[in-house]
Amino acid sequence: MIKKIISKGISHFSLAMIVLGAGCFFITNILLKEILTKENYGQYSIVITYLSIMYLFGLLGLEQIFLRYSNFSENNTIVTQKFQIQLIIKVILVTSTIGSIYFYFYFLKKIPINPILLYIATLSMVALMFLYNIFRLNSDFVFAQFIANFWKIILLVLSGILFVYKISSIELLLNVLMCVIIFTFLFSLYFFFRKIDFVYNNSVSKRDILITSVQFFISITSFSLITFGDRFIIENKFGVEEFGNYFYLTNFFLAPFSILQNYVGFKQLIFFKNNFKIELFNAFNKKILVLGAFLGLVLFIIPQILMFFKILNFEFNNYLVVIILLLILGIIRLYSASITSAFEAKTNVYSLQKANITFIILSFIIIMFVILFCKTLELIIASIILIWL
Repeated sequence: MIKKIISKGISHFSLAMIVLGAGCFFITNILLKEILTKENYGQYSIVITYLSIMYLFGLLGLEQIFLRYSNFSENNTIVTQKFQIQLIIKVILVTSTIGSIYFYFYFLKKIPINPILLYIATLSMVALMFLYNIFRLNSDFVFAQFIANFWKIILLVLSGILFVYKISSIELLLNVLMCVIIFTFLFSLYFFFRKIDFVYNNSVSKRDILITSVQFFISITSFSLITFGDRFIIENKFGVEEFGNYFYLTNFFLAPFSILQNYVGFKQLIFFKNNFKIELFNAFNKKILVLGAFLGLVLFIIPQILMFFKILNFEFNNYLVVIILLLILGIIRLYSASITSAFEAKTNVYSLQKANITFIILSFIIIMFVILFCKTLELIIASIILIWL
């Protein structure tokens, strides 16, 4: 019995790492909200959003191609294609360069940031996504989550120090954050070279890799837009300070959903790749929907308790409708996690192409409506909910 409990605990220890990372990030944002000015917190929020986008989007969806066409062999050996690895390395360099140049010139006057650290940290963040998926495919689930969440743990330590000593330097915060991300990448790269071996084959042609890559690029672009697009629309329409408030609310109310969403996607993609049954899939989705509804109810009650005991200074009641909409969005995003994993693992290129075309057309119509006509946070979030649906 004890061995069974230990075995079960070890198998889900990667969930503990996800919870730890998300929990650290959650507390970090609360602490920084208390010590930074509204403008500085908005600046911090923009940098975190940018790094998150680069982590998610920087490989242009090639991490899904890697998981799809590569296989764990044995003894820390992964069988893949040399062309695919070469393509991924080139994409990391190109997207990191374009992303950091765009960010520096677009936010030059808004955010004090070192351009060299920005570029190296961007490169590190994109490369971390690839290393994360290498260890994931190698079934090193705990270590994969460790390298994905390590910078969040250190960021909590940093924010705790700033909070205790009442230090509100945005330059110090951002520069240390960049250095931590760079260190995490170098640490992960060291273990990759020590542990993992690639064995190359030609089981997939260059043409098939490129064709599938285009479709997954469209998918990851769409996913990135619906995950982060609302933030940049809000920053553009309402300014840095209101963006900071929105960032705070999304982290407060969507973070618990994101923990479960990430864990479901993290585990289920590999599971669906090897073992997919529609009956189990549907039953799992029903459980996820019930769990999401319960979690939403709990999260709606928590801020009322915090305000009653005056634990936090933030006026949640001023954003009541926004909070309800964010909880609905969280439930839908959680529900989508296993669907997305199954789709990425089992779909063929033709189905992926049809889904992309349908999604792009509908999303374009809704996003144009948001940009032209939506002038409140509530309408923007409602439109994002519609896209997810």
